[in-house]
Order: sequence, then structure tokens, then C-alpha cells
Amino acid sequence: MREFNFRNSVLFVALLALPIAGMMLHLKLHAGYTYLTYILLFDIIVISLLYLFQKTIFYAFVLNSVFFIVGVIMHLSYVPGGGLSDILLSIPDFSVGYILWSLNSPSENIEVKNSKKKK
Repeated sequence: MREFNFRNSVLFVALLALPIAGMMLHLKLHAGYTYLTYILLFDIIVISLLYLFQKTIFYAFVLNSVFFIVGVIMHLSYVPGGGLSDILLSIPDFSVGYILWSLNSPSENIEVKNSKKKK
């Protein structure tokens, strides 16, 4: 498990809160589509857990990106009016996931260690 500092903790809480808010919104707006609840539960539980470990953070970022892209395309294609509220909620979820990945990816840590050695 990787080190969690305050910045990572705040970002992780946001990464959990955004799909929970998305699920609450989906339950109100798309009550007939129960399978969406399971997709969002996968996002909340599995993808968030993958972000906790150094070895799986890349897979978390890839899955988070796929969920974002597919979600935006599905909303634009099938939801009347494009589901703007859902799309706007998924943008910060993707962004927080990207920031967590970029701050904690192994290649980033190697570059930081190398730059410290040069000084």
C-alpha cells in the first residue's frame, strides 16, 4: 500500500464522493435502469480500491477513463437533452482520478527521485 498524505486523502474522499453522488442522481433520474446502480457500485468499490495500491493505480486510471468516456457517449446518445447533469458530475470524477494517478504513478515517483539525486 502506498503512502497517503493529506493531499491524497482529500482526493480519495472526492473520488469516492463523486460516484456516490452520481448514483444518487441516477436513482432519481433513471429509476427504471437498475443495472446502472451496479455499474456505479463497481466504480465506487472496485475502482476506488484499485487507486489505493501502487501496483494497480494504472488499472484504476484506465477503468476510470473508460467509464468516463463510455458514460459521456451513452448520455449523449440515449438520454434526452444529453444528460448534462450526469456528464458534468463525471468530469470532476475523471479529473480527480487523473490527478491521483499522476501524483502517485510509479514513473512520476522515479522522475522525482532522480531529480532529487541530481541536486
